[in-house]
Amino acid sequence: MSKTQSIWSKADKFLTLTRKIFLNSATILVLILITFSMIAAIGTIFSSEEKVNTENKVLWFKPVGVVVDTKTTSSPTIEDILANMSTQQHELADLLKVLEKAATDESLSAVYLNVSELGMYYASAFEIANAVKNIRDNGKQVIAYAEIFENNSYLISSQANQVFLNNYGGVGAFGLSRKREYIKDLYENIKLNYHVFIAGDFKTGPEPYTRNSMSEEDKLSWREFADPLWQKMTNMMEAGRGIPKGTMQKYGDSLWELSIDNPRISEIALDLNLVDRIVTREELRHWMFQELPNKKNDKNHFPDSVSIYEYLSTIEEKKDNSKNKIAVVNVEGTITTGEAAYNIAGADTIVENIQKAIKDKSVKALVLRVNSPGGDVWSSELITNSLNEFKETGRPIVSSMGDIAASGGVWVTTLSDEIWAKPETLTGSIGVYGIITTIDGIYDWAGVSVDGIASTKAGEWDPRLPMPNYVSQAIQADVDHTYDEFVSKVAQNRDMPYKEVLAIAAGRIWSGEKAQQLGLVDEIGDLNDAIESAAKLANINEYRIVTYKKELDPIDIFISEILDNFDIKINIGKRTKQLLSLFDSQYQFIDNEKNINIAAYCFECDFIQPE
Repeated sequence: MSKTQSIWSKADKFLTLTRKIFLNSATILVLILITFSMIAAIGTIFSSEEKVNTENKVLWFKPVGVVVDTKTTSSPTIEDILANMSTQQHELADLLKVLEKAATDESLSAVYLNVSELGMYYASAFEIANAVKNIRDNGKQVIAYAEIFENNSYLISSQANQVFLNNYGGVGAFGLSRKREYIKDLYENIKLNYHVFIAGDFKTGPEPYTRNSMSEEDKLSWREFADPLWQKMTNMMEAGRGIPKGTMQKYGDSLWELSIDNPRISEIALDLNLVDRIVTREELRHWMFQELPNKKNDKNHFPDSVSIYEYLSTIEEKKDNSKNKIAVVNVEGTITTGEAAYNIAGADTIVENIQKAIKDKSVKALVLRVNSPGGDVWSSELITNSLNEFKETGRPIVSSMGDIAASGGVWVTTLSDEIWAKPETLTGSIGVYGIITTIDGIYDWAGVSVDGIASTKAGEWDPRLPMPNYVSQAIQADVDHTYDEFVSKVAQNRDMPYKEVLAIAAGRIWSGEKAQQLGLVDEIGDLNDAIESAAKLANINEYRIVTYKKELDPIDIFISEILDNFDIKINIGKRTKQLLSLFDSQYQFIDNEKNINIAAYCFECDFIQPE
């Protein structure tokens, strides 16, 4: 045996031993988790549920995660577990239900509010802010605190009786900003050719691939949506704080200059009466002990409190045994094929839920709850086709637009008998685009030639070759046809002339209020308003609501329960998390496939991703 063979033989033995150790350790870990999970499950069966006591307690309203319409559960991927990427979801209806009950609950001594780690869109933020204002208006004390207040968290917190800010924190309510990276020159420099096909003058989403700066159309569309929204936000902030109108705008415009003289930003906020006190965490705890002492009479402990979901468990659900049902089907996240997941509106899951409503004769109407910036046209049409099958049964469909219902999110509403939106809903963006990449420039730079033969002219072109005119013309024709179909669907649904819809389409975004004025929306209201309207259209007085959710396999439920119960977290570096996130999003720098994804997606919506 040679020396080289000996080295490789030792290496092979080492790797084999390492693999065995790893697999055996993983097996033992899984068996331990299963054993403890079974013990916990058995214990739960025989233990009695302890009643939650709210008397003289503080409602501790500190949700961490994101606000959603409906929680979507799926078994975590390896990337999720390694990077601890699972996001805690809080249903908006649950949060509002808790705040609504707290407003009139005399057993609670106060409400503590910290929403600085809660991601949400603006329409949801306004609803929560109004719920907090209602608590204060009912005479109950609301104490708000944060280390950093962003737009949404300050909007909500400004409605509290007292607002506390950490001494090293600040108020970062600086309005709505839209900045994008334009990568046209980058791709030209690396010889990667992007071919962009757009239908709609205001469909500005793909502009980073075609321009080096923001277009005037993008600026106009953005301003007309953002400026009224910012004005509405500052009005509510200033009214909540009792400060002069224009204070928030002046604060945002002059902060950099003010911080030259006083680098402590928290003190600037205090001077402008944006907050009531500047405190450390310890000082906040001591203040709360003086105002709301705990049973232990220990100043080192926060007040006796009840958490959001403990309090939610005390709210009795109204039991309704009505045989009539109104089905609520959620379209939440980017519309794609496949199963639904967090922030993914999987068409397969949504179609399956619509089919359940079709088969259930006790379902008298369907409410489509849309909270989506759109997605690919094919998936949107799959959902629409299924809705058409429901509509053919003679039962009404009402759409309720949440925070965002744009582009493909509008497409799926085009069979609705009525469309409802919130005042701050971002909607519109009725436009279509397609993007395809060719790497002929890279091959030419590297000195690689591509040649060969094909049976037909349709199979002749290859993305490694320059795109011929007949291919680009065909793709543009497809995009234009899809756009024409989109506008026609909206025009037919809204009973408006094609040209009238065309004038307000073009990929342009609108607020819910403006969309109603333009005829794209029927009424302004929330999900409950849409449900009540659906009941009227179905001519029923009594009904119960059924919300369809994704059905999990037993193994999915089991894995999720184990991870939840044992709070498994593997902490890794921030850069590694970002890398895993990039891979998880299936981002492709170069795609050698000829598949062309025609999309109806609202890139303009990106600026209001949850904070």
